[in-house]
Amino acid sequence: MARPTVDAHVHFWDLDKFQYVWPREEQETAIFDNFYPCGYEEALVESGCPVKNGIFVQVVNNTVAETDWVLDMATRHKCIVGVVGWIDMCGSDDEVDKELQRLSQNPLFLGLRHILDLEEPGWIEKKEVRRTLGRLEKLNLTYDILLRPHSLHYAADVAQDFPDLRLIIDHLAKPKIKEGEFDDWAKEMSRAASFQNVYVKLEMSGMVTEADPQCWKPCDLKPYVQHCVKSFGAHRCIFGSDYPVFKMVGATYKQVYDALMECLLDCTTEEERGAIFGENAVRFYQVKVPLVE
Repeated sequence: MARPTVDAHVHFWDLDKFQYVWPREEQETAIFDNFYPCGYEEALVESGCPVKNGIFVQVVNNTVAETDWVLDMATRHKCIVGVVGWIDMCGSDDEVDKELQRLSQNPLFLGLRHILDLEEPGWIEKKEVRRTLGRLEKLNLTYDILLRPHSLHYAADVAQDFPDLRLIIDHLAKPKIKEGEFDDWAKEMSRAASFQNVYVKLEMSGMVTEADPQCWKPCDLKPYVQHCVKSFGAHRCIFGSDYPVFKMVGATYKQVYDALMECLLDCTTEEERGAIFGENAVRFYQVKVPLVE
């Protein structure tokens, strides 16, 4: 039986359907377009990579309708095996409980994410947000935590307060690769990794957009990838392409897949790479629907 292959970070958007803060037409011109599951399926086929399944991650902070939209599309595109959605984490107890209970009835719903860049510093410390994280913990759902190097300390803080909440750091917290900043990021990443309920997504798009966009090379990214593997262990590292964001630097799906593989070759076994590119995502998110083989 073939080993499962999962891309744990995929985005779709319809610029006419929802009000997006990002992408912006004047700055992210390469991705200021509509992206749907059919385009993702085409990208997988064109790449020639073994990846067959994707997990959608929210893009819009202000409406649960995006989550419902993707859950509906996933019924027609079997390659979408999970949805990390959004609800108002600062809503009332009744509102939060009602939405989580409703969404949890769908086996494709896996957990939540909120774009912290759009909030004031310390948003994740709000009592309402902490209450919702507690609800996720009790319901056995996940939380994708979207951080930057300056806010990476929140990963360990949340993990300590909610030891049974499965928590995953998106984009390696977007280290400042172009500026050569490493030590402070590495220290906080190691601290987060000391909590066994914390995982990390090895998202090449989250790195190539922070490296030199014109001439990035896998060797530029390798120290960051390998530090994560060393700190978390291969069993808590998960591949994500961040489709279609890698198009911002003119990259293809095959290029970001191959770049991560190159970064992993001399620090992992073949068995571990198989887990990073599939089995770890299935285990972390507890994917419930059949995977495309």
